[in-house]
Amino acid sequence: MLGSIVVAACTGRTPAAEPVTPAGGCSIRVIVAFSPEMAHAPDDSVLKDVAHGAGVELVFVRTIASNLHVFTLSAADGESGCHDAVVRLRRDVRVRSVDIDTRRQHH
Repeated sequence: MLGSIVVAACTGRTPAAEPVTPAGGCSIRVIVAFSPEMAHAPDDSVLKDVAHGAGVELVFVRTIASNLHVFTLSAADGESGCHDAVVRLRRDVRVRSVDIDTRRQHH
């Protein structure tokens, strides 16, 4: 299921392996800030719900700051280059911002 999510919390857990990009899909690294009500990284069930609602797979990479987390985002949005997937993720009220981690993109 594309909406599935593999997440590691920022304390004491190691990041998951990089996801496999779906055939005809896309995969990018994104920096996500969650709403102010979430002082720390959301728990696995919240992240799974956010990913499912956006139709993406999110794999935790690391935490940058208390409210900034790096994920690998994968989706079946091949033609849009993940643009539509990022837009859908940004629409979730629990997500304050989503930025593409341009330093980590393959050229």
